[in-house]
Amino acid sequence: MKKELNCFTIAMMVLALNWTLPSSSLAQTEPLGRLMSVTEFTIKPGHEMQFREGVKAWKACYLENKGEWTWRLWQRQQGEGSVFVLASDMANWAEMDKTDEPGNKCQIHAMNLINPHIEKATSHVTRFQPGISKASQLTEDVIRVSFYDLSPTHGYKMMEVVKEVEKIRKAAGMETPGYWYQWQTSGPESPSFHHVMPYKDYAAMDIVQEAVWETVEKSAGKAKKDELQAAFRSSLQNTWSYVYKLDKDLSRPSK
Repeated sequence: MKKELNCFTIAMMVLALNWTLPSSSLAQTEPLGRLMSVTEFTIKPGHEMQFREGVKAWKACYLENKGEWTWRLWQRQQGEGSVFVLASDMANWAEMDKTDEPGNKCQIHAMNLINPHIEKATSHVTRFQPGISKASQLTEDVIRVSFYDLSPTHGYKMMEVVKEVEKIRKAAGMETPGYWYQWQTSGPESPSFHHVMPYKDYAAMDIVQEAVWETVEKSAGKAKKDELQAAFRSSLQNTWSYVYKLDKDLSRPSK
């Protein structure tokens, strides 16, 4: 339990840095993209209000001490329990060697007002993939996140297909709609990649857009679509998705 209660302190204080949005690439010859630290908090039943008030107190203390770190705190809208996800970016691994004095000054708030309301915390690091992602910065308040667990035998096909599909879509004048991330650390139940699809609000999710495979078939023919679709499906062991809403009161997307 002590380890779990310290996760928020580690995520929000020890790693409290001025992290910005990533830019990266899948190819080794291209620059590596920025990293994203992701911590998922499962809140104890009936403790969501106390958790929120604790984060607000920590945030007020951090801003009062002129902290530079930026972060987003998303609340998962479906699934079991009350779950929040803390997402923050850094340019490279070396930034984890730095300390953050304003965060240290506010550590008592995390220990007394936040940690007691956390049932479980899981942290990982992912890397942004810009060659197949939307170029502009994420500003939307609602996101659909799709997770992909790759097949041990055919998992290598996934990114090959994604890159080819995006090439076809760009040739057809279609903009890349979302953001791809590759997981750099993971547990037995973690995915290998996840994709973030942004929406201005929930109403935007009702807008019907041309499906990816529909564009591929129109542009490259049914045979090519069937080939790529079969390869993509064979690359997956499991896939799942959730919708998250940005909690603006608990976030600091920019200074």
